Amino acid sequence: MSTRAGFIGLLTGLVATIIIYPLFLASPDVFLQPRLLDSRINVWIAISLMMVLMVVGGYLAGRWSGTANPVRCTALGALAGGVAGIILFYLWGAATAGLASWVAPFEPATTVKITQINIISMIIQQTLGMFFLLYLGGGGLGALGGWLSCFKQPVRVDVFDKSAPQMAMNLSITAVPASIFAVVLAAYFFSRLSALTIRQTGQAIADSTIVNPPLAASLLILIISHFALTLVTVHETRQAEHRCGMDEVKMAAYVGIGAGPLLALLLFLINVDIFQKPFILAALLTSIVKSLKSLHTLLKYILPKRASFPAPREGWQKTEAKWFGTIAASHGPRLVLLCIGCGWAMVMPLYVSVLSVLINLSGSLAKPTSAPAVVEVTRGLYLTQALVSVGLAMASILLLITIYLLYLNLGRWFSKRNTCQS
Repeated sequence: MSTRAGFIGLLTGLVATIIIYPLFLASPDVFLQPRLLDSRINVWIAISLMMVLMVVGGYLAGRWSGTANPVRCTALGALAGGVAGIILFYLWGAATAGLASWVAPFEPATTVKITQINIISMIIQQTLGMFFLLYLGGGGLGALGGWLSCFKQPVRVDVFDKSAPQMAMNLSITAVPASIFAVVLAAYFFSRLSALTIRQTGQAIADSTIVNPPLAASLLILIISHFALTLVTVHETRQAEHRCGMDEVKMAAYVGIGAGPLLALLLFLINVDIFQKPFILAALLTSIVKSLKSLHTLLKYILPKRASFPAPREGWQKTEAKWFGTIAASHGPRLVLLCIGCGWAMVMPLYVSVLSVLINLSGSLAKPTSAPAVVEVTRGLYLTQALVSVGLAMASILLLITIYLLYLNLGRWFSKRNTCQS
């Protein structure tokens, strides 16, 4: 179900990007002279099309999921809309936000004095504000479409294809550590950037405007990923039919248990003053509560059910269960599909909260002196954002595919070799 929803979200984001680009190319002065009527009309047309596409994508995700459960339809629609929003941010939104942030000083009607600290703050806030708008807006509109899709569907019992890639669980297992890394890196880098700008400018306001948006973005991804991991661990515990499957669920529970304490420890080591921010404390408390819930699930459900399954016999079968699980019975194409989702989740939090902002900050250093120069520089900004986001995802995906296919063939060789000998 989640695999289909993610695929539909990917297609929705690509279609929205293809439709939106011509509208902005038709009005290259949309940010340089936003008061022009043609520019405003194109902006509203683009926004309307994005909203409609998000709802349609959520509807298709719910309709094609094979479930008539309103909660699942809504959740799958939200997943499709959120994925579409992130794809839009990758290919269009990040660069657009960067452009909107730093071309303001070149608008003739500007009367406000623009300083370097103002530009840095604007770029950070506008870039991550665009992410919140596309991600949360897309998720909300997709959820609406998913909810609408459950109407007039025949009542039926949901059937889960257990031979399909367990995308939801593996995606959550990957996204939680990746999000923790993004939070820690954002806290480390932007805290030092804030301290540097405060020393150079003497403006204490820099701390809240520079540090808070990246931390909020990375923490939002972490909270959603951790929440999904907590839910999917319970679901997969109910669906597991053998001991190796329970071992995978147990690993998911361990990731959920360690997420909250690990995040608190790393943030404490990097910058203890960061705990003075209320939203940091709220996010940490939420994550720790989910870690406790994962611990409860492990002790009450996972370990007892795992013990109820027969243990593998001593010898090569026990060795295979320990080191390879059931990978020898896996299908290569389905593993590749799983790697695509996990590879994307591995780099997405880092790109959103850190790299997209740094690219826009570096773009502002070009310091164009005229409107045509601004337009020329922004073409490079769009290209850079797209290449970095897609390039990182592709590199991560290819790395995971290589590792998993090697592991698959090694598991098959081990199983075949010992089966022939016994």
